[in-house]
Amino acid sequence: MSNPMGAVMIPGPGRDTDGAADASVKEPLRRVLTWWLASRVLVLGLVVAFAAAARMPLGTHALRDGSWLLNRFAFWDSYHLGRIAEHGYFDGGRTCCEQAFLPGYPFLVRAVSPLVLGHTIVAGVLVSVLASTVAAWALWGIVLDAAGRTPVGLARARRAVLLLAVAPFGVFLVSFFSESLWLAGALVAWWAGSQRRWWVAGLGAAVACATRINGVFLVLALVVMYAVQLRADRRLRPRVDVLAFGVPTAVLAAYVTYLHAQTGSWTAYRDAQVTGWGRGFSWPWQSIPHQWDFIWAAPTSWLSVSRGIDLAVVLGGLVLTCAVLWMRRWAEAAYLVLSVGVILTSPTFGSSGRYALTWFPAYLVLAEVWERPRWRWLPRLAVAVALPLGAVVLLFFATRHWVA
Repeated sequence: MSNPMGAVMIPGPGRDTDGAADASVKEPLRRVLTWWLASRVLVLGLVVAFAAAARMPLGTHALRDGSWLLNRFAFWDSYHLGRIAEHGYFDGGRTCCEQAFLPGYPFLVRAVSPLVLGHTIVAGVLVSVLASTVAAWALWGIVLDAAGRTPVGLARARRAVLLLAVAPFGVFLVSFFSESLWLAGALVAWWAGSQRRWWVAGLGAAVACATRINGVFLVLALVVMYAVQLRADRRLRPRVDVLAFGVPTAVLAAYVTYLHAQTGSWTAYRDAQVTGWGRGFSWPWQSIPHQWDFIWAAPTSWLSVSRGIDLAVVLGGLVLTCAVLWMRRWAEAAYLVLSVGVILTSPTFGSSGRYALTWFPAYLVLAEVWERPRWRWLPRLAVAVALPLGAVVLLFFATRHWVA
């Protein structure tokens, strides 16, 4: 069964299929998701193994619960997310800077926490692992939807999930961080939008917008996808399902309104970013040399390596954006221009590797070019680089050296 754009339809969000068609993808999908969960268990195990080998202490951070094992997966931004989950944004007279973190992930952690005897870290890791599995499922579906339910399509879908699995900063998809939930919402939205199920796409985008601010970039990219579909249909007026974009917009408006009610400022989110992390604006020709100097000014070799990785990630994102523009993949390009551009125009590139997990067009493009004889060396090189780099990131994470 094909959609009006010529792509083969597969079982997806809110879609019914006949039994034979459904069976043709169920078993491959089951194997892919089983393999995905096994890879997540491996990542969790490696973090524990590295930390044990380094004889890492229990730690004294505010989110600790007395368990050395659980505390391996909560650090840096986890503290802010944990405080929101346990106490809300402004409990105890706090005025800054938890409002720089959107409520989707910590509120879901809070909802799950009673199911795991009130252990916030357990709830956070569980949410991350399950959300990352949803993201892998949706990524598989996006690729198979575009490539068709054929051996070639199934192979491409598996490769896309493989690329996500070996992403160097993938440890954050199983830890107390919000990237996994964002990816789940974003990829479900992208899948549904490509199938023209825009109300489902709106709900997925709402999850993304409630989780991380680059949900705004996702919504704008989905608008481009919608416009491309209208042009393909030779329509001048949008369909009624254009109202689905109001769902994520309402989520963002609600959060901004809440912060205004609490702080009296309509720019409370931005103010928290500036006050807490010094986020500002810098032209790329200023920010890149500054990041280069920042590498050599690091007080430790560990931090120099981390900052060097950040610079390499941003430059790689710039190359990826140019490639997607050249391929005329307009919706993906719109997302990358905004997502990479916001980092490229920041004074420093801190946490770029973790942010790059959300650059999902990379997985789509690399999985596709893997089949082209002229370019298949590129995704293979990406995997060859990602594996040792991922080991370095795991070691940094496990031993509490800055990498987030």
